[in-house]
Amino acid sequence: MKRSNFIFICADQMRYDALSVTGNRVAHTTNIDHIGARGATFHRHFTPNQICSPSRATMATGLYPRHHGLWRNGVALDERLPNLWQALSRAGYATRGVGKLHFQPLLASAERDMPESLAYWEKPGSEDWHGPYFGFDGVDLVMGEANESTRAGHYAAWLKRNHPEVVDLYEPEAGGGSRAEDLREVWKSPVPAELHYTSWIVDRAIDFIERQSKRPEPFGMFVSFPDPHHPFAPPRPYCDLFRPEKMPRPTIRAGELERMPAYLGEGDDPTKAPYIANGEQPREQGFLLRTDDISDETLATAIAHTHGMIQMIDDAVGRLLQALADSGMLNNTYLLFTSDHGELLGDHGLLRKGPPPYRQLLQVPLVLCGPGIRAGTNLDALTSHVDLFATIASLLGLPAPATDGIDLKPLIDGQVADVRDFLFAEYHPRRDAWLYNQSVVSKDWRFTRYPNQPAWGELFDLHEDPWEHWNLFPEQAFGEQARALNAVLDRRLPPQPQVGNEVLGAY
Repeated sequence: MKRSNFIFICADQMRYDALSVTGNRVAHTTNIDHIGARGATFHRHFTPNQICSPSRATMATGLYPRHHGLWRNGVALDERLPNLWQALSRAGYATRGVGKLHFQPLLASAERDMPESLAYWEKPGSEDWHGPYFGFDGVDLVMGEANESTRAGHYAAWLKRNHPEVVDLYEPEAGGGSRAEDLREVWKSPVPAELHYTSWIVDRAIDFIERQSKRPEPFGMFVSFPDPHHPFAPPRPYCDLFRPEKMPRPTIRAGELERMPAYLGEGDDPTKAPYIANGEQPREQGFLLRTDDISDETLATAIAHTHGMIQMIDDAVGRLLQALADSGMLNNTYLLFTSDHGELLGDHGLLRKGPPPYRQLLQVPLVLCGPGIRAGTNLDALTSHVDLFATIASLLGLPAPATDGIDLKPLIDGQVADVRDFLFAEYHPRRDAWLYNQSVVSKDWRFTRYPNQPAWGELFDLHEDPWEHWNLFPEQAFGEQARALNAVLDRRLPPQPQVGNEVLGAY
């Protein structure tokens, strides 16, 4: 029998509770849910970093950012480091990367000759390059979200060549007056859904599946959607599927931010674009916003549009599942769906992402199905993106190097109920050194310290306050608990504010 195939599906900025399978009462994610129904749903899965590139490099290497070196956006991953896609390729798999990879900085200079930089795509003939790249035999790149996706990459080149009239439709001004004045990244996109990058990504993935169905070797594919990352600008019909007035309101507890580190009293400007040009004064990673100056109507529209983007991804996943079924490969393919990190979406009075390691940012969905995985398995163990390389290699019977993670196959098989007592996360700032923070998460607690600002700290009782709305760190009664968890960090993740890898751009 042909060896099993593997498809890794990744969303960008999708929080754990975004899916109907994880309890969202608004979502209708029947296709992503179907992956979990066919196999396992992980209910306490976390990323060790709430920023795109560090998390994505962890998914590929199984290493914490301090060990793989991609410690913040704007830094490149070392291609010599062992990663999942290299392991698959060396084992005889045909490998393909489709969509957003983000292993290199968008703003790297032309001299670096990096295919995921904007400068690379200014060279004549760049659209003819398709790899190899980080273990992928070939890639089809989408770079950036919404209107940024038309600047560089294979999708941008395809769009300009085949549908040049659509390029300007990505701009917010084309939204027919739908752009919100108090949050300029909310609008209704007039881009035809069938020409949107979400559709283009799944079209390329299906082409690859159909080609591989006629070939003897197994395949491994990374299918990576840029959404539901802001801007909140899905095309029709998805921008109109969910009515803003029917959206659940963000969860905010009066006075909660006053108990948090002082930097949360500030925020990005909602009227500015969440991007940085070369040479512009740096703004902190994630472009964290306070929602004080955003109207309830605009915020509800952003939430509705987020659900629309997720629905579009779910429909794309349905097409992918159907292509596997039509090719006769569905039952012999492992399918994994997750996200690089989450989105605050108004909770705590905050939007987007940033330095605070809230559960809305660190906890992400994970569903996995494939040969030998019992349908309907629900797992409550603490798991992490550092575990994915070791687990996938184990499921496929591949050799893998040592990583920072744990092989989850015994957990999936039901041989064990838990794999660890603590999860770890670490945030390295772009601009302000005192925002460097480290977190430890257990089933009962989340503790965060700021080594460069010892007066700051975060402690949450996850039984009484599962979505982290009341910081207990200022209360003397919980000092012993904070000290115990601080000691765990001292043993397991000593402070390392500096990571020796060169910054090549803002992101």
